[in-house]
Amino acid sequence: MKKIAFLGLDNAGKTSIITAISQRFGFEETVAKLMPTRRIARDTFKFLGLEFSRLDFGGQRIYRNDYLKHPEKFLSGIDLIFYVIDAQDFDRYIESIDYLEEVLLFFKETQEDVMVSILFHKFDPQLVDNVEINKRILTLKQALTRYSNHFDIFFFETTIFDIKSIMDTFSSGLSMLFEKIEMVSNLFSEISKNYNTILISLFDSKGITLGESYRPHLQLTQKLKIYEIYLNLQKRIIAENRTLFEFSDKFEDGERFSGIIEVLKFGKLDFYLLFIIEEDETDLEKTVSLLDKIEAAKPQMENLILQLIQ
Repeated sequence: MKKIAFLGLDNAGKTSIITAISQRFGFEETVAKLMPTRRIARDTFKFLGLEFSRLDFGGQRIYRNDYLKHPEKFLSGIDLIFYVIDAQDFDRYIESIDYLEEVLLFFKETQEDVMVSILFHKFDPQLVDNVEINKRILTLKQALTRYSNHFDIFFFETTIFDIKSIMDTFSSGLSMLFEKIEMVSNLFSEISKNYNTILISLFDSKGITLGESYRPHLQLTQKLKIYEIYLNLQKRIIAENRTLFEFSDKFEDGERFSGIIEVLKFGKLDFYLLFIIEEDETDLEKTVSLLDKIEAAKPQMENLILQLIQ
């Protein structure tokens, strides 16, 4: 069993992130009613057939002191850390970094191999172009790179108002624990070179991304539009007990696209293959032909999935 931990100060948003990951649909009402985590909340989930233990460390000072006083009891054996920093709480930046440094010091001294994803959370849509908060976050990133000699550290900006930012971060973290998973994105990149694809992506049933390839310079609003379509179609597929769904839609700029979402079943495991291409409005047969050609690459994708779950 692999162990992953969510750490950070109280009110950083750790439990909200876990709730969004677990529910994905209609999590907002649950998040609004959350109470502070007491000590450590535990749950388990499976990814690629492997069981994970997920630990939500309460961030109140009394608990943090206990974790750091007995780190071998609480921190030992963790494979992946998601360290959550409230990006809007400037006054607690130093306190948050001090806590992170003490946690990392334990792993450095014990020479335990742990990967670290640092989340600048509550980076809400209206803050994306905020100069002050971006400068502050950049300063923290630069300060934390000094630990890159001892740990694999990755940085992310997340917000509860963009479920994709959270799912992408969680997926990226988990992918670091699977050596072969990079092959999926590599295959998608090769397929994308041959066809005018906007996106090829593979998700598990919980929405965790196994691999994806986007069209270069695809805008954030377009990515969010695609992910919204995926979530809605997954709900329909489950409700209607379907294994294939074809669709057509358009971006805000009027560009039309066509796509297919298909369920790939491996025993009790379901995976969702999504591919989208630009729609040729003057020659719809050409669009259908391209989708068929991409569909023909499905056996390669299925072979990769088999390698990942074996």
